[in-house]
Amino acid sequence: MKRLLIVLVAVLLLWCAAANAADYQRRIYRDGREVDVKTVGAYQTVIRSGGREELVPSAELTWESDTDVRFGYLYAPKRGKVNIRLAPKPKASVLVKGETGRLVFVISRDEEWTGILYDGLIGYVQNSTIRLVEEPEAPKSTATLSYKGNTRVTTKVTMRSEANQSSRAVVGLRPGAPVTIFKLGTTWSEVEVSGWHGFVLTQHLTDIVPAEESMASVEDTLPDDGVPVLDTTDTIVEEINLD
Repeated sequence: MKRLLIVLVAVLLLWCAAANAADYQRRIYRDGREVDVKTVGAYQTVIRSGGREELVPSAELTWESDTDVRFGYLYAPKRGKVNIRLAPKPKASVLVKGETGRLVFVISRDEEWTGILYDGLIGYVQNSTIRLVEEPEAPKSTATLSYKGNTRVTTKVTMRSEANQSSRAVVGLRPGAPVTIFKLGTTWSEVEVSGWHGFVLTQHLTDIVPAEESMASVEDTLPDDGVPVLDTTDTIVEEINLD
């Protein structure tokens, strides 16, 4: 009986957390209108509106938050996963394990914990496992992800947690995806792609648009089939050898 009661309480807590998370999801607005967010970006975000997807400036989105820094990405280069907890306490229940490199909305922050919105769930991560991303005051350069200059191939491009080949492979990304460039380097570039933040080889960036021109064509950068799907772990491992 006691075990059943514990299970019921746990289910109730998870249900309440999901309900609260959905409530926060509904409170994301653009121009005073609620929007459904598909892919988070500190500079550009993909939303669903009127039955279609739009790539819009993230600065136009608003939601309830008690911090000025509104975006971050999960950071666990050794383990690859971050514990997202139900409450800002070390022993609080783990709602889900977030993947390193994933961009998230920031809703609160104190000296030890950061409240985030991750895949529709409100949870808390320790500050050491998240990197905050300042929204750019000026437009960022953009590009298109490619493999050997080709944007219409099935070979995935590996994003890594650091600017070196031996760092963790974060995710495999499909060429043709729109890229936001935070730091353009000779060998490696710090970028955001399809809701992920990390580093890719600069040789995988094509059609680079300078910052002052990038906002003019923001709605034309989505591939025909929308935001690229993510690769499986096996494909990522294969791509490590292809870089």
